[in-house]
Amino acid sequence: MNASGWSRIGRALLAGALLLWAGLAAAKGPLFLWELRDGEGTLRAWLYGTIHVCDAGCFPLPADVRAAFAGADSLALELDPEDPGLTRLLMQAARLPAGERLDDILPPALRPRVALAMDRLGLPRAVLQGMQPWMVSTLLTLKAAERAGYGAGQGIDLSLARDARARGIELWPLERVEQQVAALSAGGDKAQVAYLTEVVSLIEDDAAPEYFASILRAWRTGDVAEIDRILREESGGPDAAPLLEALLDARNVEMAEAIERGLKPGRRPFIAVGAGHIGGKGGLLEILAARGYALRQVHDAND
Repeated sequence: MNASGWSRIGRALLAGALLLWAGLAAAKGPLFLWELRDGEGTLRAWLYGTIHVCDAGCFPLPADVRAAFAGADSLALELDPEDPGLTRLLMQAARLPAGERLDDILPPALRPRVALAMDRLGLPRAVLQGMQPWMVSTLLTLKAAERAGYGAGQGIDLSLARDARARGIELWPLERVEQQVAALSAGGDKAQVAYLTEVVSLIEDDAAPEYFASILRAWRTGDVAEIDRILREESGGPDAAPLLEALLDARNVEMAEAIERGLKPGRRPFIAVGAGHIGGKGGLLEILAARGYALRQVHDAND
């Protein structure tokens, strides 16, 4: 499996589920930022697509993004990345039942490949043998991103959360941890093994640097169609399709409902979600437009 084959499912995981992507350097042109207005033309919120890991070049955010955030009275994220219970709940869900091992789930041919990928990235085999396939895939992906120069510690979601706390504005989650765990673990063993196989192939092929760079190039130009193309057209294979549906399509509907509940009279939130949830069929732009909202993509004022 080459890097483009990996990208459909890998991008979905990174975009939506574990806060693994991040933002934008000083690009000009369309931004991954939308004004959300109601049927009367009143500005109700801003919708911002993020990539949850990046490098130092992602900061500062574009002036228009900073201005929109400054004008908001609350911040909505998929999850609060600094929730003290987040890691504990994820790790509880990630453990296999007592007496079970990862190798019991994997086909024989995949076992040595996974072990070598762990070794290559410096992850402990013994510890990961006790984890669910979705968490092993996540940890391998996160470590591969880190090796490629992209870190969650420089993610836009984390930066926004800290800025919101410094300003004293409300931070509210669009999802519960249980929802993300359900999406990450969806599809059954067949889908989980297919996804893990693609992650391992990315590592084996040394494809992570170019893969992450290609995502950022599309993001920095506000290219919604390209992000959606990577997600929807570069297939990760039919076996993994149920996982993608759970990570994107089902969660988009749930997040749209949470966004609507948060659009209270007199309030103006800044809503930041993974860029993979924004465009395409079944994306937030389509869902919210169908519910009567008008969304206008913001262009860099200096363009």
